[in-house]
Amino acid sequence: MTGTDEDAVFIASKHTTTTYRRVLWLVTREDAKKICNDPRTSGTHSMLCWADHDINDPELNRYVRDSGAHDDVLRAHDIHIIHSAQHPRLESR
Repeated sequence: MTGTDEDAVFIASKHTTTTYRRVLWLVTREDAKKICNDPRTSGTHSMLCWADHDINDPELNRYVRDSGAHDDVLRAHDIHIIHSAQHPRLESR
């Protein structure tokens, strides 16, 4: 694995469970670690986590719209979003 592997950053609720991930973005491993290690992405009810397995499984991963709540974190770490509900994956040409 390298720092350029794609990982899913998702919302994990602290007091509820689901059978699927609420994925916000696909980003590089390096960016996923920056996002999830930032204390601003963890609150009383939820936190952002990352996963490197089954990230393309539509039964497990449901993309949710980004509310902008973590824009400051994305800007602070110069995060490049590879794919999200708002940012379609750029196909290689």
